Amino acid sequence: MNYIINYSALITIICTIATSLIAFLSYKNNNKSKNNQDITERVKRDTEISTKLDMMITSTSEVKVEMKSLNNKFDEMSERIAKCEESTKQAHDRIDKIEFRLN
Repeated sequence: MNYIINYSALITIICTIATSLIAFLSYKNNNKSKNNQDITERVKRDTEISTKLDMMITSTSEVKVEMKSLNNKFDEMSERIAKCEESTKQAHDRIDKIEFRLN
């Protein structure tokens, strides 16, 4: 009977160790699965953010090009206005001279 109790205790200890090992391996496997899901979600989010940033950079570049074009047009118009003002000033002087002669 003494040997049966020892075998019984040994079997109980082995079952306890096996159960603990199975529980630990299950926990570790679940943790890996959860980490893989977290990594997948993080990669999706980072990819989306990266795509949006690329779109913003492209839009910003387009706005810069349009602003340069508008600045060039503004400079051309400023030159044309300056020439028109000079021409108007000369015409006004000539009209004043003609008025002076007629009076």
